Amino acid sequence: MPQHKGAVRRVRLSEKRRVANKGQKVDMRKLMKSFDPAAGEAMASVKKLQSTLDRLARKGLIKKNYASNKKSQLMRAVKSSAVVA
Repeated sequence: MPQHKGAVRRVRLSEKRRVANKGQKVDMRKLMKSFDPAAGEAMASVKKLQSTLDRLARKGLIKKNYASNKKSQLMRAVKSSAVVA
């Protein structure tokens, strides 16, 4: 348990930030699970996912290379499903 006033504040703020960051990561995972490359509006959902990944990488919630890798995978999935369809 923190003894100083500043330490108490840091604990309170870090818990608040942890909850907010976790919510954003959960939202990202939900978007990725709901992504269907064969759907008609696949490019719109790719754009939304890409902006979400970029925003989280910019904030430091996910690593930059993780975001780049996921965006690359998404585009590959969309292009391969367009060739098949």
